[in-house]
Amino acid sequence: MTDIYMFDDSDLQDKVKELKKELKQIKDDKFRGELDLEKQIDILKTQIDLKDLEIEMIRKKYETK
Repeated sequence: MTDIYMFDDSDLQDKVKELKKELKQIKDDKFRGELDLEKQIDILKTQIDLKDLEIEMIRKKYETK
């Protein structure tokens, strides 16, 4: 190999490292986004369950009258 190719290889290796780092960051961001969505879904399910409980309590209250 000549010196020219050594510099090209070095540049390419740096570029590969940079791209790998970017890919890792994208994957991490995607994972965090999925976790946020799961949290939001759990919160909404809990709110629905609470509303269902409230509805059931109101029904029972009016059934006894």
